[in-house]
Amino acid sequence: MRKARSEAPGSGSAVSACAPNRYARLVAAVAAFVALAVYLRTLAPTVTGEDAGELVAAAYTLGIPHPPGYPLWCILAHGFTWIPFGTIAWRVNLMSAAFAAGTVFLTAHLILLLTRNRLAALAGALALAFSREFWEQAVIAEVYSLNAFCIALCVLLLWCWHASRRDRMLYAFALAYGLSLGNHSTMFLLGPLFALFILAADRKPVRRWKTYTGLLLLAGVGSLVYLYLPIRSAANPPMDWGNPETWLNFWDVVRRKQFAFMFSQNPRSLPRFAHQLAVCFGFWTREFSPWVGAFGAFGLIVLLRRRLGYGLFLLALAFIVVVGAAYVQNFNFDKEWLWVMTVFGIPAYLVTAIGIGVALDALGAPFRREWGRGPSRTRIVQALAAGVAALVCMASPFLLHFHHNDRSQNYWAEDFATNVLSSLEADAIYIPESDHASFPALYLQTVEGLRPNVFIGRKCGYVDLQMLPDLPQDLRDKFGEFPRRRYEPEIFTWLLRHTGRPVYFEKPPRLPDAPEIVFKQAGLVYRALRVGENAPERDYWAWYHWRSQECADTRGDHAAQLILSSVFLAQAKERLHDGETEAGLALFEQALACYGRDPLLLNNIGVSCARARCYDAARRYFEEARALDPTRDAPARNLERLDKAIGTHRQTAS
Repeated sequence: MRKARSEAPGSGSAVSACAPNRYARLVAAVAAFVALAVYLRTLAPTVTGEDAGELVAAAYTLGIPHPPGYPLWCILAHGFTWIPFGTIAWRVNLMSAAFAAGTVFLTAHLILLLTRNRLAALAGALALAFSREFWEQAVIAEVYSLNAFCIALCVLLLWCWHASRRDRMLYAFALAYGLSLGNHSTMFLLGPLFALFILAADRKPVRRWKTYTGLLLLAGVGSLVYLYLPIRSAANPPMDWGNPETWLNFWDVVRRKQFAFMFSQNPRSLPRFAHQLAVCFGFWTREFSPWVGAFGAFGLIVLLRRRLGYGLFLLALAFIVVVGAAYVQNFNFDKEWLWVMTVFGIPAYLVTAIGIGVALDALGAPFRREWGRGPSRTRIVQALAAGVAALVCMASPFLLHFHHNDRSQNYWAEDFATNVLSSLEADAIYIPESDHASFPALYLQTVEGLRPNVFIGRKCGYVDLQMLPDLPQDLRDKFGEFPRRRYEPEIFTWLLRHTGRPVYFEKPPRLPDAPEIVFKQAGLVYRALRVGENAPERDYWAWYHWRSQECADTRGDHAAQLILSSVFLAQAKERLHDGETEAGLALFEQALACYGRDPLLLNNIGVSCARARCYDAARRYFEEARALDPTRDAPARNLERLDKAIGTHRQTAS
């Protein structure tokens, strides 16, 4: 990369200094303040869906959430739990808002270094602040705001070093990068790119081997934040995913061994990968607005012409993160998978925001050149064009995404978990299956102290053997410390035969070796019944309390839609069981209207209809699921099973 040249202010082609003047810094501060004010207005008041429940519980207790354990996030989030007002979940949500606003500040700073254009910096940074996914992650407890902050900080420090050639900036980068490895695995992907940037800019790297040795040592010091995992795991906190207090468990958590199946569970092909990348591009088009996003792409082209090295660096950053995430996850195309993948594009949206700033600077360049000469009407028109473009870049994503990202009335996860926990018998064991059924309940019990006399039997994605204190050692050795799914029927069978405690499941498991065990629906969950055992008679739907059951109030939040649709599904299954076929099918349609006609949900509804012998409805749902996603095998297999079931039913009837 060429050393930065000294050019006229506003040209946007040089980075003359690392620190803009105080007025320019004020612009970055204003952008961050505006963003933070909006985030506070739209911040979720309590625990939300997704991973929020386990993350907040881990932050509050200094525990270990899901792999890779997120030690940096946990340490920082724990500090926010000491804020003396608001729920604990709200305080951790506030951390996301704070680091998102910090990212907005750094983004404005980056644009200022590239353009020295204050209006461009303000508009580009606020375009990022109000982009759909970035804003969504800023108002809930998640790790992605901190990750965006780490990426922006690393990029800024590298550019400051490149502009000033002061090694202290490089040392600061190394420490920041090492720490950032303790938050999200994305930073491991970006390490080679950062190293390439440094080596390409340093003309004599071999002679500076001492400097580079120091950088590696500093990065290593920062990554020591991972020692948090074994240290805290040894204290046995309530949230101790993977128990990483031994070297083997520690390594398994850091490398995400529990989720390694995701890499190979789905088939791979070049057309499938191309489709996945096209889906990721579709995410990008909705983040700002099609017009503003295209304007950002134009700005990146301008940046390539002005500063080729920086432009290539930013494009490579976006490419590595998006393509790497798509390749590693190898995701399916149902709604839940698509929701999971949306967050991985945030670094690319940050790059686009920088492009928006550069594009605005390029649009205003003729106005600046003509200032003081030429007719006043021309100057006014040019100034208005630049101002209107900046206003559109800020206002259009704000107006488009405010309704979706306003989480200020989001109580869906709390209501769902409260209803389930409060309706269980004393001393019950509750074994959830999905994230929205387990993590909010874990938060309410661990942090808020709700129903401590209920044992949650699946806290960390695997069955917790602590609910089986009398399990023989040979079986304990067979199942392992973290039992795999294939052992669960055997575990549940042993549990139900060797404990008198009431046991509830989110979904009734298949127990082929325990035909004497039956499952009775108890509202949102299922009560396991042994021989001679009766479930308490209770009107669960009258027992439950919801602050809303309107689909419109989910505001497009995936977790909220999933929760509300699961309520409709539970009601529908109960109606079918009671012989109210039309009412049950109508409730299935309500669930689909709320969640969307997703192939996975359609297939599951078809299974429920088939079990209730509503064969015509089951066939319709299976066929619709197959048509929406021909690559999914389950609907086709279920259609074959349905034909066999119909044949068997006819023979029995005759």
